[in-house]
Amino acid sequence: MRYFFNRLSCIFLLIMMSANTISAQGYPGFTYLPQQRHHPLERKRMELAKGVYAFIGYGLSNFGMIATKNGYILIDVGSYPTLSEEALKEIRQLAPDSLQAIILTHSHGDHRGGGDAFLKGNHREVPVYAHYNFGVEQREIKGLEKITAQRSARQFGQNIPDEMYPVNMIVPRFPGLKVGPLITPNPFVNEGKTELTIDGVKLEVYTTPSETSDHLAIWLPDRKVLFSGDAVYGCFPNLYPIRGGAYRDMEQWAKSIHRLAEFNPEAIMFGHTTALLGAANIQPVLNNTAEAIEYVYNETIKGMNEGRTPDDLAVSVQLPLSLSGDPYLAEIYGAIPWAIREIYAAKLGWFDGNPTNLVPLTPQENAERLAQLAGGKEQLVLAAREAIKKKDYRWAANLADCLVQLGRQTEGRHIKAEALEGISNAILPIAGKNYLMDAALDLRK
Repeated sequence: MRYFFNRLSCIFLLIMMSANTISAQGYPGFTYLPQQRHHPLERKRMELAKGVYAFIGYGLSNFGMIATKNGYILIDVGSYPTLSEEALKEIRQLAPDSLQAIILTHSHGDHRGGGDAFLKGNHREVPVYAHYNFGVEQREIKGLEKITAQRSARQFGQNIPDEMYPVNMIVPRFPGLKVGPLITPNPFVNEGKTELTIDGVKLEVYTTPSETSDHLAIWLPDRKVLFSGDAVYGCFPNLYPIRGGAYRDMEQWAKSIHRLAEFNPEAIMFGHTTALLGAANIQPVLNNTAEAIEYVYNETIKGMNEGRTPDDLAVSVQLPLSLSGDPYLAEIYGAIPWAIREIYAAKLGWFDGNPTNLVPLTPQENAERLAQLAGGKEQLVLAAREAIKKKDYRWAANLADCLVQLGRQTEGRHIKAEALEGISNAILPIAGKNYLMDAALDLRK
């Protein structure tokens, strides 16, 4: 079995290597191509088939509209009532009668916060269809609401000023708007396939465990239109949310996408980013996304059986060339290294197999010994500042943590803030960018 050197040896080696800075595109485990970058989200309405539309950019998530005999059906409802009201004006020109039903793809709030705009003024109760185990993700973290709320705020950059917020199409910023009250579902659909006829429109609803285990996909067989929800969203899937949460079953996720590919849709609306037209454009996205999930999972399991640690695997496992250049697999939301660590923790727990880590040094002990190696606390401060100068931000952040442990709070916090900002500029996943920037702002207070 392969083990890392003990921690003191690693510290000494890192001091010797600190002059070797790592380029923005070269952080181990994070490798991007020029075409894999963030873009602003364009607000638009796309016609997917006759009477079927995707509303994109009217909130944090997309929602769909299907015209019926006497009105329309909604697939999700967006995030913000204000923007949903703008969409409603367009919908009334396309289907001037009343809302017949809503189908929620899953329980995340960004897909069901805009419902008030559609539901107010209805003279009858509108059915809101959802998965029979709706809300299971929230129930699984019961008791951890405080910490997950804090980490969610960082993941979504809630404290980042508008002028500093990173442009992106996964978690776009809408200044001044707040997610509305989350609509609640009734009735519920069963496991597998459920056939519905709503005001003359035939739909098939499938349980598709993926980003959540209460996830649904909606298929219009007569028009070959698929609403994938967050099973697919046009980039590398967020297999592990850094805010925390229950394990997202990656094997099931890949199977769900393979199932969706079997429909061979002519149009698809993702839960985020955009919609696509044409089977020739859609099929590679579905197949490659499923294959990418399977590849990361299988390579991680293989490495675990070889006795490799999560640190080692997070650096070494990368998508093969056949997948790595796909712009629809850009790590603009989730990240492969984070998914690998999640697989390891879910399957083998926290222990990485290295006996040194069974009784490790405490952060305080580690900081004290590092200061001794550096020649005292002042030398540690100088080393941290030098790392910032050389843009060796990860090393600077490590040294800053030691300074905080040693009571050098002010210096440590400011150095760490600058280091986190530097790292945030060098990585692609928006969840990580936001978390780092939000934390840096907090450190500067």
